[in-house]
Order: sequence, then structure tokens, then C-alpha cells
Amino acid sequence: MVPRSVIAALLPALLAGVGCAIGPTGRPPVPPASASVQAELGERNVVDAGAEYARQNGILLAEGGEAVRIRPNYWRIRFALPQEGSGKLLELDFDELAQRVTGSRRLDITPTFEPTSSTWKPSDASPATGGSGR
Repeated sequence: MVPRSVIAALLPALLAGVGCAIGPTGRPPVPPASASVQAELGERNVVDAGAEYARQNGILLAEGGEAVRIRPNYWRIRFALPQEGSGKLLELDFDELAQRVTGSRRLDITPTFEPTSSTWKPSDASPATGGSGR
């Protein structure tokens, strides 16, 4: 009779040999997706997660969104806010590993200063108008 310790030692090798002998599944092999395709899918998933966050918090978004990878597994997502007019954005910070929004803020990207004339006009004290420049 063979000792149990020998059987226990040979059992993993026996099971591995049976697994290899079964053969292919009959499906053609699928090549892995390229890095650019994987990155695009990751960005799309992040934008979708950000849109879901906004929906759950009652925020109406304009179509689409833009995600930028800030560092590995950390994204910044921006959506336009249509109800607040032009120049308003919702910016979300997203942790890809935790699959959650870690920060959000509303941004106003419209300028807050009055537009100036594109024509330069010298002051009365300028030498160009006959002044002394002082």
C-alpha cells in the first residue's frame, strides 16, 4: 500500500496533468485589447460614473463629459451645466480604485472683468499727445 503522504504530494501534479490533457475549448483565441482602447474604455467608464453621481445628486448635465487622468487611478471629470448658462461647469474628482467621487465643485469659467477696447488710446499726459509723460 502507498503511504498517504506520497499520494498527497502527487495529487496536485496529477490534477494539473488532467487539466492540460483536456485541450482547447473550441473558441478562437481573443487578442488582448490595445492600451489605447483600454484607456478609452477606462475614460468612458469614469465619465459614466461621474454622470451617475450627478444624477443621484439631482444635477442636470449637458451632453457628454470630459475626463483627464491626473495620476494613476485618479481622474478629474468636467461636465457643462446647461441650466446655469454658458461658462458653468461641474468638476468632479474620481478615485478609480474606490469607484467613487472624492470631491466636487462648480466652476464659473466666464471672465469676471469688463472687456476692454482693443484700440490703445494714449492718455493726455503721454508724449504721443503732446504731454510731458509725467
